[in-house]
Amino acid sequence: MAETIREYLDTVQEQIRWKRARPVVARELEQHLNDQRGAFLEEGNTPETAERLAVEEMGDPVTVGTELDRVHRPKPQWWLLTATIALALLGGFLRVWLTASGADMYEAVSPFRTAIALALGTACLLGAYFLDYTWLTHHAFGVYIGALAAGVLSLWLSPDINYVSYYTRYVVLLYPTVYAVWLYHCRRKRWKGLLLAILGGVPLAIIGWLAPYVLGVLLLMVTGFVLLLTAADMDWFGVGRAKTAAVALGMAAAIAGSVVWQVWKNGWCQGRLLRFLHPELDPLGGGYQAMTVRKVLSVSQWRGTGNWSETGAVFPFERSVPDWTLDFLPTTVIYKLGWLPFILLVLAVGGLMLRLLWKCLRQKNQTGRLVALSVIAPLTLQTVFSVMQNLGYILFSASMPLVTGNLPTVITMGLIGLALSVFREEPIAREESVEQNAASSIRLSLRNEKDAQNGNHVLGVSLIISRDGTKKTESTSE
Repeated sequence: MAETIREYLDTVQEQIRWKRARPVVARELEQHLNDQRGAFLEEGNTPETAERLAVEEMGDPVTVGTELDRVHRPKPQWWLLTATIALALLGGFLRVWLTASGADMYEAVSPFRTAIALALGTACLLGAYFLDYTWLTHHAFGVYIGALAAGVLSLWLSPDINYVSYYTRYVVLLYPTVYAVWLYHCRRKRWKGLLLAILGGVPLAIIGWLAPYVLGVLLLMVTGFVLLLTAADMDWFGVGRAKTAAVALGMAAAIAGSVVWQVWKNGWCQGRLLRFLHPELDPLGGGYQAMTVRKVLSVSQWRGTGNWSETGAVFPFERSVPDWTLDFLPTTVIYKLGWLPFILLVLAVGGLMLRLLWKCLRQKNQTGRLVALSVIAPLTLQTVFSVMQNLGYILFSASMPLVTGNLPTVITMGLIGLALSVFREEPIAREESVEQNAASSIRLSLRNEKDAQNGNHVLGVSLIISRDGTKKTESTSE
């Protein structure tokens, strides 16, 4: 039988299999044991006796630890894991099956490579799921510098495909999460932290711009703005919610104004926007993709294969539709299988994203909510842009998460696994959040009890010490 509080806590922690729960449980037990020891000291016991009695009163440490192990368990996310893997398998099947007809014209999607990608994606999903996501925040500065180094290295080594650095575009997809980790690194540093938080997004955006990967930069900027507002709502930097939100909104307004100015002054931007709305104005140039997609949609059926000959095209479908095996695979689904399968596919992907977003917004732990949001927000935006693109409204080339592309699927599965890691650790994260809130202030109350008993006025003094060290004194009298 343990005779000291330290021995008791060590024995209890040995019974708890979830390592992350051990320090939280130990802190709770230690507080209770110290309270009990204080009570026994007030009764006149020696410190050694008081500590031994407190330990004995708590009960057998093995029994207590076993019971706490039963209560403190991760919250499995089997349904979301299964849904993610099922959608990835469906996407892999569609890529192989629907592109087989074009094998005599182009290289069809390789079943072997697709299988490898699915296996690797599942490994990334499960690896990130069982990863303690707080490791990223504990090594925030190293993660940020490593992400910058990976981006620079990819710009140097990656081949250019369609005028874009191939590997850099996938590195940039990780940058919203890197930025969330950077925000954690800047917390509690007041104005200096807020300034560092804003400036930290600049190198990430520059790497995306040099790729150049416009969609990646847009996802980073929009998600970064959402993350900064979320951090403002939680007053992460300690300068006040309103001030942080005002700075974030001012920065967003400045960037939006700059973009509008560029669109107004830059003929290329104006042309891109005009082709988005009216691709028929440039049917053989920048509007070709959108025009071709709209032709496909016009001859597609509710179910079954459409009649491509009705468009009057000289070349077959596989030679006419660009990237029909990649980012325009959903268009291929519409043409070869019909509108109904496409709608069901979009509902499945969109439903998964909305479910992930709903669980993210319910997170009590501030860090977990920010990390999960950095994953789900860009994936949701990517889904929206992909649907628009495959309906003939093209601003950016976007992959539909878990459906198009082998490497994009691997990265998407890894990111979703990270979000599920947050949800998995929700029980312990909730307790940590309660502890943080409880520790955010210390209240010392002094009351004149003798005067209260005599019927005289009562003087109450409260000293509040907040987490950042500021003090506030309140006085009341009755």
